[in-house]
Amino acid sequence: MIVGNGKMLSFNEILQEQSGENTKPYRLVVIAERRMVKRAKATKKDIPTITKPASTSSKLYQIAKSQKIEVYSCKVNGAFVQREDDGTILIHNADDDKGFEVDGDTIVIIRGAITTKDSYLDLISQLERYGIPTINSRECIEVCADKYRTYLRLQEIGMNQPKTVLIPNDDEDAVDRAADQLDFKFPMVLKTLQGSKGVGVLLVETERSLQSQVSLIYKIDPFCDILLQEFIDSEYDVRVMINNKRIIGAMRRNKILDDFRSNVSQGAETQKIKLTDVEQEACLRAAKAVNGEWVGVDFIPAKNRDKDEPFLLEINHSPGTQGISDILGEEVSEIIIADYYDRETWRKSATECGVLETIEIEGDIMTVKLDTGNNTSACALHAEDMEIKGKIATWKTNGKKYKRPVVRYAELIKPVDTRPVVKLEINFLNTIYEQEVFLDSRGKIPFLANRDFMKRANVMINPSRKFLLTNKHDDGHDD
Repeated sequence: MIVGNGKMLSFNEILQEQSGENTKPYRLVVIAERRMVKRAKATKKDIPTITKPASTSSKLYQIAKSQKIEVYSCKVNGAFVQREDDGTILIHNADDDKGFEVDGDTIVIIRGAITTKDSYLDLISQLERYGIPTINSRECIEVCADKYRTYLRLQEIGMNQPKTVLIPNDDEDAVDRAADQLDFKFPMVLKTLQGSKGVGVLLVETERSLQSQVSLIYKIDPFCDILLQEFIDSEYDVRVMINNKRIIGAMRRNKILDDFRSNVSQGAETQKIKLTDVEQEACLRAAKAVNGEWVGVDFIPAKNRDKDEPFLLEINHSPGTQGISDILGEEVSEIIIADYYDRETWRKSATECGVLETIEIEGDIMTVKLDTGNNTSACALHAEDMEIKGKIATWKTNGKKYKRPVVRYAELIKPVDTRPVVKLEINFLNTIYEQEVFLDSRGKIPFLANRDFMKRANVMINPSRKFLLTNKHDDGHDD
């Protein structure tokens, strides 16, 4: 891993930087398109065994086991998630009745072409719904798997990219319109929206060949999605490996002889490359734009690498590790495993909710306002007829009487005042949270959640929606 001084950290050095709780082994699920394959043994000593390089998912599994991490190899086809009566969450392979428990100490790493079936993606959504960190999230996977969605996402933040347009069908006018948006400057690059390792990428030399190639693709697959992209001539492109907002390493991929592609899987030669500050910043911004944790960012360098942003090509949600591991002289899968010993880097996929939802306090259902601007130390609850006797507070909310010990007093800035703070159990989305709450006169909306509560509940607020996850409760708030 590259740190601020440009030094590459090894697996052991990463662990040495961490201490205490951060070195405690975690639990890991590796979800892959195929089951891990054991190397075959030769039956005769004089007949060599020909094996492919181990897949990244296999490496992750073996490295985790060597680090005494409880790890489960999950084949996505047929896998399912089940919640037991006692609340235990289990993930199962199709032929595994016992399953593997996933809990708050578990992370899930997802590898391969997971977007081929919606049911595969739905498995990820289930895990996310139960609060399990997934690497990467379903959102990131779907954005990265669609080259045009990636283009739009990077365009939103003003990143430098080759100009790209969609070709909606093989109608001659539609193809001409797409080429016209690129000013009919040939050659152009023709890509299918989904695909990796250089598959589905063609160089189109003339207008006539563009129409014929588009027609051929749609004849083979009428439901295929195609984009047309400006061709940027370069002797090489660059793959940058990023995890947890940090650059692990980068490699130069030289263009294949008599080909315009530079994918390692297609036979491209690789070299180590030192990124400029501009290139590092661009790649980190690109990974952040797609909410990526462990991703590969591909770019074509600018002519002036020190001053100009590179041309971002695409972002891979399941980047291969063999080529870059060889270049770095360090197994990337080991770095990934070491990285996640630090639980501060674990990110859960937040659930979108409305600015108003409902909660339950001791059987009393009421409206809560989820205010991302509320950075106070406690939530606030509307209290009527409040009395403080010694260290005990009594009050009414929605006509119901409460009595709780005062745990502390909160100092308010605007207006300057002091409020008693009590602890309450709050039921939100069938989860109980013990929460500090200061008693206040709130008016129409009885409960105001602070940012700490929203972080614990792992929700993301949509300010244009109300009661997105819960039913509206009539306690006098404005619609």
